Amino acid sequence: MATSAPSTASFEALYHGDRLQLVNPTGDVGIVTLWSPWRTVERKLAADAPELLDPARSRVAVIANLYGDGMYAMFCNLLYNPQVRHLIAIGQDLGLDTTREIAAFLADGLEDAELLGRPVKRIRGMHRVFPAAAEFDDARLRAGLSFHPLGKLSDPLLGEQLTKLMRELPRASGGPLDGAERIRVPIPTDVADADMTLPSEVGAHQVVRPRPLDCWDELVVRAVRFGRRVELRDGPRLELLNAKAVITDPAEDPRAALAERGFELDRFHAYQRRILQPELPEGISYTYGNRLRGHFELGGTTGAAVRGSAAGGAPASTDTLQAAIDKLRADPRTRGAYVSLWDTAEDLPPAADEARRSKPCLTTLFFRTAADRLTLTATYRAHNLLTAWLENVYGLIAIQRHVANGTGIEPGAITVISHSLGIDPRNQRYELARTLAQRWTRDDDVDHATGKTSLREDPNGYFVVSPDPERRLIVAEHRFGGVLLKRYEAARAVEIEHQVAADMAVTLVSHALWLGHELARAEQRLRGSSA
Repeated sequence: MATSAPSTASFEALYHGDRLQLVNPTGDVGIVTLWSPWRTVERKLAADAPELLDPARSRVAVIANLYGDGMYAMFCNLLYNPQVRHLIAIGQDLGLDTTREIAAFLADGLEDAELLGRPVKRIRGMHRVFPAAAEFDDARLRAGLSFHPLGKLSDPLLGEQLTKLMRELPRASGGPLDGAERIRVPIPTDVADADMTLPSEVGAHQVVRPRPLDCWDELVVRAVRFGRRVELRDGPRLELLNAKAVITDPAEDPRAALAERGFELDRFHAYQRRILQPELPEGISYTYGNRLRGHFELGGTTGAAVRGSAAGGAPASTDTLQAAIDKLRADPRTRGAYVSLWDTAEDLPPAADEARRSKPCLTTLFFRTAADRLTLTATYRAHNLLTAWLENVYGLIAIQRHVANGTGIEPGAITVISHSLGIDPRNQRYELARTLAQRWTRDDDVDHATGKTSLREDPNGYFVVSPDPERRLIVAEHRFGGVLLKRYEAARAVEIEHQVAADMAVTLVSHALWLGHELARAEQRLRGSSA
């Protein structure tokens, strides 16, 4: 929306007027102080260039910093006040790219981009993005605004440079934008909608839960909320990279809980049987059972060469699970019980052959004894979260039990690392995924058999917090299984918070929030007792 500006326009702030320092409202220069506070700038200008603060002599219309990601609001204010033709930057930049971003915007303009699933405008060559508002006339800003970064306040020549620049800056009178209309640009104030992808480190999501279904539920919620939107050859995905799930008690989930999410326990049982079968059905490129127990000949020819030369007396293919069992029997602490299902010669073909053969998603298995239990870590190249992940985990349970029975070692946790964990928004289960994400309001563990919730226990231990009125100290004892690990003492809660963070003593967000609350309560009780 544009409105005509008077011939002698007076600066009017559309946004953050309470944070702007007006000098001469009819001036044609704006000063941005970056991250230097106004009082510090005021003292510097009063000492080195006092005429810039005198409304009767100054060309400066307004002075402001850029706290609170204020660059876009600044440009919106300048579109509404086209009489301001020059922008000068002084002050502390904190090592950020702010002045480079402003210069790049005026030199190169904006380009279309996407952030969190929404269209935005990005400064060319930079990471800075603006809302995609039709009213934001970047062309007019670029045509009518000059930019001059002068450096830090500590520069002894800053006052002299400012004074000289003010004398040399061309006056706006008679210019191409003289009398230009004001442009009112609305700044979005709505919060993110339910389908908006939330920011996160997309390659660092980790879930630790007791049962397979517990992990699946949280992974679905994370993928819906934080998965980045990508377009693959076969369609769109919400994707997490290198997602890690640790199933601490990999036992079967209740049949009813699985059915509620559209899964059948009997189908999982059938899959568990198939995944241990070494035969390769005719016309099938691979099965996990075949890759594990019938594909490779350890120490000799592999894959298709073994199958094609069997009639000529080639060595029989090796059961890699049995080989892992043998290693663990010989040395229960071995780190060599590692199985690869990926056959590079067959599974990494030229691009022209890629569509001809399917290739395994499950790529490696690592069996390792930890705390006298047999753990299993499995990596998947690509993973369909809505349809395949949970079934695959039940297959891993069968594999782990097979090796555990062969070694006599009790099974322990299963860790699943999915290099590309995806949700297809076209899948019929997507509405179920969205419903799970909307209903996820607590971090507690859930017993799917009874529906009861229980407090999640931090694997790093727990805290007992209390005030010590006599010594005027807060005491926080870090314990595990009743054993005191460390005692923290300080007069203020924030001091203990810093120490706990440095010790990495808390891993759960819910535990950290509880601990912060308890420390604050203890500090308040100390203050109350001294009143």
